[in-house]
Amino acid sequence: MAAGSLSGHGLLVLAWTILILTNALAGRLWCGFACPQTVWTDLFLLVERLIEGDRRKRLKNIGASLTTKRAVQIVAKHATWLLISLATGGTLIFYFTDAPALLLGIAAGDVSANAPTWIVVFTGTTYGLAGFAREQVCTFMCPWPRLQGAIWDPEAYTVNYRDYRGEQRTSAKKAVELRLQGKSAGDCVDCGQCAAVCPNGIDIREGPNFACINCGLCVDACDGVMLKLGRQRGLIDYESWKNIERGHRNEAPVNRLVRPKTIGLTAACLALAGTITVAFATKTTATLSVQHDRDPVAVRLSDGLLRNAYTVKLLNKSSSPHSYTLSITDVDARMAVIGNDGVAPIEVAPDSSESLRVTLTAPALAQGDVVFTARDETGATVLAARDRFVDR
Repeated sequence: MAAGSLSGHGLLVLAWTILILTNALAGRLWCGFACPQTVWTDLFLLVERLIEGDRRKRLKNIGASLTTKRAVQIVAKHATWLLISLATGGTLIFYFTDAPALLLGIAAGDVSANAPTWIVVFTGTTYGLAGFAREQVCTFMCPWPRLQGAIWDPEAYTVNYRDYRGEQRTSAKKAVELRLQGKSAGDCVDCGQCAAVCPNGIDIREGPNFACINCGLCVDACDGVMLKLGRQRGLIDYESWKNIERGHRNEAPVNRLVRPKTIGLTAACLALAGTITVAFATKTTATLSVQHDRDPVAVRLSDGLLRNAYTVKLLNKSSSPHSYTLSITDVDARMAVIGNDGVAPIEVAPDSSESLRVTLTAPALAQGDVVFTARDETGATVLAARDRFVDR
């Protein structure tokens, strides 16, 4: 039990530590490339693009009269979105129940109303967030942008605008004229492509923004413009804010991905991963616990013998049923399991537990430690728990 709890909490802490390490290296890299909301949104946009055409065609459809072709496109798009939502979001319920049994029950129409209700909830949430809310989830619903702002690292390689190279903004033609006159002109032609392709609608040229998810679409758009103009790529690029400041001072950029912070976080990740691995490797498939009755702790019988009562709990954490034989050592006492004549093997179903009422009867001089032992039918699993046999 302790190992399982340690593993579960350890995985959560490890995930957060990896997220913070990623942020220290490249900002919101998780948000731009691996977050389920981003993946779902990109998938829904792909469906929309394949069915309705590119962005220019979709903009033309806004406000246009409804035709048969347009109606078919709308129905096909939303039907595909719903199928994706059902196949990905709706099946989340399988994480919380016996998936094969639930699937067979759904196929046979023999399930409680609870399961279909949650399938509809998960499907509808996925459909709504990925199909309509999209990047607004990243800006207004997700807590990570606010947390990321609190742990922002100026040495992390995030999407930034090299303003020392791009300013003063001017058209390509005007820039040529200024340079012929010996005047300075920036590489940015103020085409607005970086802001147009941004899923969150921000202009990275205005400086770091908490809504930026580091997807790099503005980097690709700007590089395309620079290529057409015959200028060096990287006006907008993955760059640290420290290097932007160094650029203002005409200093060479410095790569500081390896620094005390990232070394410490990496060491923490390795330590957590090692601890979790050990916890999983040493995890038991069953546990035995014993609790002594408190009131009364002991009963003196009419023949002078003492009787102590205990609650013994057997927990089977494996996926198969097991039978356990209960015995005691260290005390010369007669054991009885209430409701179990002859102390027969105790059957424990998979992923379940059995609580037993056990009494020990012994002479008054037999007080001392008592060890309860449970052995499964194979003899490979031996569980032990220690308690006391007392006279008062």
